[in-house]
Amino acid sequence: MTEQRGIPQPQARPAPDLSTSPRAVWRLTWPQMLMMYLMFFMGFVAVWVAGQISADVQAALGMVNQCGILFMVVAMAVSSGATAAVSQSLGALKILRAQRYVGTTVIGCLAMGFVVALVAWTFSDGILHMLMVPQSILPETRQMWAASMLGLPAQYLYASTGVMFRATRQVLPPLWVAAAVCLFNLLACLGLGLGWFGLPAMGYMGLIWANVGAQYLGAVCNCALLAHSGYLDRKSLPSLRWLRAGLPYLLKVALPAGAAQIVWQSGYMTLFVLVASLPTDSVNALAGLTAGLRVEALLFLPGMAFNMSVAVLVGNSLGAGKPEEARRVALNMVALAALAMSLMAALLWPFRHEVAALLSQEPGTQVQIVNYLTYNLLSTPFSIASTVMGGVMTGAGATKYNLMIFGGSFWGVRLPLGWLLGHMLWGTASGVFLAMLVSQILQTCIMLYVVLFRDWTRFSMNNRRLPQTP
Repeated sequence: MTEQRGIPQPQARPAPDLSTSPRAVWRLTWPQMLMMYLMFFMGFVAVWVAGQISADVQAALGMVNQCGILFMVVAMAVSSGATAAVSQSLGALKILRAQRYVGTTVIGCLAMGFVVALVAWTFSDGILHMLMVPQSILPETRQMWAASMLGLPAQYLYASTGVMFRATRQVLPPLWVAAAVCLFNLLACLGLGLGWFGLPAMGYMGLIWANVGAQYLGAVCNCALLAHSGYLDRKSLPSLRWLRAGLPYLLKVALPAGAAQIVWQSGYMTLFVLVASLPTDSVNALAGLTAGLRVEALLFLPGMAFNMSVAVLVGNSLGAGKPEEARRVALNMVALAALAMSLMAALLWPFRHEVAALLSQEPGTQVQIVNYLTYNLLSTPFSIASTVMGGVMTGAGATKYNLMIFGGSFWGVRLPLGWLLGHMLWGTASGVFLAMLVSQILQTCIMLYVVLFRDWTRFSMNNRRLPQTP
């Protein structure tokens, strides 16, 4: 797509920063890493407060949170397509095209958020039954689920606007918003969940209302700042003619990304079902999995910051017609992220028992948290490397590799092996956790082969016959 003459351009703004120097990589990555830690702190506070209430509430919160992630796949898919489209457009200095993709993504995600929330709320009983939620936590899970759907449209909007900031290399505005959202969530969780600060103690429902309010706050602030930056205004509203020209590439990237997210997140839901239906100690194992995932986020969320950074850098390089630079950036980011997060995992390893005691007051749950961390800290080099390589494919528009490799390793290895070890041979959560480690190793090896030996750069916009931008 090229821009026609005579079309008004956005108001003058500095030329986009397209550098891939170490300094530029650091400027792009550190705010996202800090933002990921703020997100981790939000989840950690909610899990900690839930643990102060009971193990049942902690387990129910884990089910609701995982379901919420599953229903975010549509926003994640569209955002993946937009990351490739916006970053490559900026790399090619097609500013108006990037602006139109920003507008299309934000408006589309908001609309889809309402649709998904309505469907999920309408069929909530059937969904919870399909997930085999234990009867002991079903009432809490049902109430938390219904309330959380009210915040889903705002969550879609907050997530999509955050991705657009990153795709345009504006990483500081969403960081300040994330800090405000985190502070609001902290005060609301402690106040409404446990009755601190003179607020009414609403228990587990207080945790849900705190999250809903935080999502609306983030969505409103992000939209205001994105509009102020010039990327979300009247010029970013796409015409039908532009949509016919611009949507095909976005959908070409988004559809495999969405399918990969559905396969991955539905796999995690099935993993929760495997744990919830274990022959022994299922509630403690489910609570341990919920809490363990939050601790693992200490390592995984910074990996996602590298994932997002490398997607933008690779997209910029390919948009500028520099495939060799894209390959160099990809390999450097994978090595750096895996090394840094592995070091953090090694530092966390001796403190697994202390972390478990902090997250839960139930001895049985503490044992399962330590059990989960034992296997998943060992998988850190592999999980981080594959996460960053997934970002490489997103920036290049080659999301079909994410679908095939991530989906295949999850459904072809992790779940069958988890069922075999967890239900048939060992009968404990250790079998499921070991299966997670094995699948991560296999997944990383295959992704590395693709990055090194397959021509993933051919999926960029430069290799497509794209019509004029109206």
